[in-house]
Amino acid sequence: MIPKFNEYKERFQMESKHTIEPGLGAITHALEKVRNPQQNLKFIHVAGTNGKGSTISMMNSMFQAHGVKTACFYSPCFMDVHDQIQLNGENISPQQLDFVFLQAKEAGLSGLLTDFELLTVLAFMAFEQFQPHIVLLEAGMGGRFDSTNVITPVISVIPSIALEHEQFLGNTIVQVASHKAGIIKEGIPVVVGPLEESAEQVIFKETLKKNSPLWKLNQDFSFAHGMYKNSVGHQISHLTVPLPGPHQLDNAALAIRSVIYVIENLNININEELLRRGLKEAFIPGRFEKITDTLYFDGAHNPASARALVNTVKEVFPNTPIHFYVGMIKGKDAKTVLRIFEEISSNFTFVDFEDERSMPSSALSKISESPYSEVTKEPLESILKTSSKTHVTIVTGSLYLLSEMRLRALQLFGIF
Repeated sequence: MIPKFNEYKERFQMESKHTIEPGLGAITHALEKVRNPQQNLKFIHVAGTNGKGSTISMMNSMFQAHGVKTACFYSPCFMDVHDQIQLNGENISPQQLDFVFLQAKEAGLSGLLTDFELLTVLAFMAFEQFQPHIVLLEAGMGGRFDSTNVITPVISVIPSIALEHEQFLGNTIVQVASHKAGIIKEGIPVVVGPLEESAEQVIFKETLKKNSPLWKLNQDFSFAHGMYKNSVGHQISHLTVPLPGPHQLDNAALAIRSVIYVIENLNININEELLRRGLKEAFIPGRFEKITDTLYFDGAHNPASARALVNTVKEVFPNTPIHFYVGMIKGKDAKTVLRIFEEISSNFTFVDFEDERSMPSSALSKISESPYSEVTKEPLESILKTSSKTHVTIVTGSLYLLSEMRLRALQLFGIF
């Protein structure tokens, strides 16, 4: 469910399919009906398990610092459907979304697509009207059969590969990697982050098949101690990554490598100072996002992102007690996620939230091994009662939970 999306569907009497059908046939047919807007755009396509949103956010900020007109498609939303489609860093307006919805309705798209496929088409239509220099496109699930995979990008980016969406992508890293490798196109460069050997082999074989240059982190380019280097002679020092956690240095490296390639492709000169400023100003909601000094939001919803969150906490709060508030979607590997969180905390509150796919807090409590756990339907009220300067509270588990809570939390603490 995409918050506020149904309001538009009801207003324009648009229907969508409720089951996911693998393949690109439906969206290809729908795009033909609206004259293939994606063919008039340049894309960076980003697929992977974790790090997609952060990498796009950093790229977007560096592009904008150079005066490059951007559009972004994120998945899932942070607050509601409007922030999934961004034009030069601004959420699409209700008027702009109304306009493309009306066009989609008149083109006869009702009932042809799933919600995500329909949103992808609407995004392409909005982007064509906006005419950005570059579109930063985040794949939804997988890559090969994801509805975003109907484009030919300028460059493809894969930050990470780990087990996720096993019911759709498979139960092994090799199977998941095969889906991610599907975004690799003939002759188009591919930038990859740190991958397990089995996943890297899948990507490598796909690049050989497609005659695509492969640029690997810590082999063809690197980022350490504020210094970026690559094998074609770029060296940029005094860089600051504003997003916390050691994994964000890897994402920053991928972002810089991609931005340098695309800016050169656009025949614009790289300005090191603009690159520094752009990277430093990058921000993404729900990625170890500080609400107050003792309250953070992080959308760690699978084992790999849970591990990244725990590593970040160890780095930022090495000797501070942690209280986790956790809500998750059904189908996620909640047991493994909780075991990872339990490495650094024994205090948990499990949260019920309004989504038809949400996992009951009581079910989470049963699989927890924490000696101190409780459940709640009112997490913010609970946080206010239990807040203390002696411990840090982290709300995590699902981006849908975070999107439900984030605005209320910012208003409650006088930030928004």
